[in-house]
Amino acid sequence: MSPAAPRTSPPLTYRPAYIGLFAALFLAAVCNTFLDIQYGGFAFESLFWALVFGLTLRVAWRQQGVVSAAGQKAKKTTLIIGILLSFLVFMPMWGFPRAGLAMLAMLQAVQNCVTVTRRGLHMGLLVSAVMAMFAASHYRADWTMLFYLVPYLIAVVFTLTAEQISRRAADLRQHSLSEGASRGQGFAIAAATAAILIGGATLYSITPQVTWPYLYWKYGQPGQLGEARESAEGSPHAGGQGQGGEGAPELPGGGLPSPADMRAAADRKGMPQWQAAAIRQLADATEGVQRTLQPLQVQLDALLQRLKDWLKAHWQDLLQALLWLMLLALLIAAWLQLREARAGLWLLARLDYLRLGVLRWHAPGSAGVLAYYAAMQRLMEAQGLPRSPKLNSREYLTQVSRLYAHVRPELHALTDMFEQVRYGETAATPTDLNRIRAHYRRLYRHADLLAPPP
Repeated sequence: MSPAAPRTSPPLTYRPAYIGLFAALFLAAVCNTFLDIQYGGFAFESLFWALVFGLTLRVAWRQQGVVSAAGQKAKKTTLIIGILLSFLVFMPMWGFPRAGLAMLAMLQAVQNCVTVTRRGLHMGLLVSAVMAMFAASHYRADWTMLFYLVPYLIAVVFTLTAEQISRRAADLRQHSLSEGASRGQGFAIAAATAAILIGGATLYSITPQVTWPYLYWKYGQPGQLGEARESAEGSPHAGGQGQGGEGAPELPGGGLPSPADMRAAADRKGMPQWQAAAIRQLADATEGVQRTLQPLQVQLDALLQRLKDWLKAHWQDLLQALLWLMLLALLIAAWLQLREARAGLWLLARLDYLRLGVLRWHAPGSAGVLAYYAAMQRLMEAQGLPRSPKLNSREYLTQVSRLYAHVRPELHALTDMFEQVRYGETAATPTDLNRIRAHYRRLYRHADLLAPPP
């Protein structure tokens, strides 16, 4: 047998997928650049990473799924530039581990030049996730980084959705005669991206979360995305609050920054003007909402306090009522279970045998025969074959005898004597009662051998 051909990753030729990958890599790099905004190089560094990732991904897109000589040449050129920048700029300026992250970004830029397959796309998104997590776990990271982390998340979801939908559309075009509408494909990508993000946000909102200031690891770098401002400029240990542990400030609103904290963050040195304006507008909107909801909040607090007082005064009564409700639920469940298992019929059939077959407690004459026939019907119903109101005694006998042939003589004898006293003019004698009792006893002894109806 010849060896199987190696599986190759599908080619990547869809432009929105490259645009999404560029946005993910760029925003992940910007998250790390945002850590040093106080030094004033945020705009320059952001422009640098935009050019690096934009130019290298443009080279990859122009190859249309197949690595060319131009792509290999651009890869070597980018690699040489990255090595020079690593030794001359990154390591002297930042040191490790920040320099290591910048070197990782340059290596991804090198790989961008030959990212012409789906595998390369996923590798690029993985590198962007590493860069974003590094920035989010840094001690200088605070809630203002969400201005870049949230768009990064949207870009990642958009990229994966665009790549999947483009592949499905290509498969459909191969098996159809039409070319399809690019506008419809774009609407599908936008709708799928929005649905995924809305579903994820909904699940996040209904899931209990740890308060943001306490998201930290004692053996690593703390995550302070929920803090309004780090305790000291560039120091995670000043004031005992940088680690997000016991000294971390508890923010109002369940971990959200207050309007004063928002305005303080907007006035930070190096904050981009557009972001500072957005933060001030957010602070004004938060104050407006707080003023509007303050009367309602007071009423809700008073109502909650009255509810707490009432519960404190009646907790024993509530506990007793809860116990009674649990007991009632158990009784109802037991009754339903016994009803489903025909436990009542089973018990009545055993009491009939004790009363009629053992103790002979029955009325004399025809009434005694009717009692034995009624006991026979309850026994058959307990075995899963009740008598329908539409069937007479002879039709019911035919139905039962067909299923339980091994007790057919007893069934016939009981039915015949029932019909004689029910529809005839002769009264039952003590001998007749002894005979029907013997038939009933034999039928009862074979009750465990009766096969259930199909």
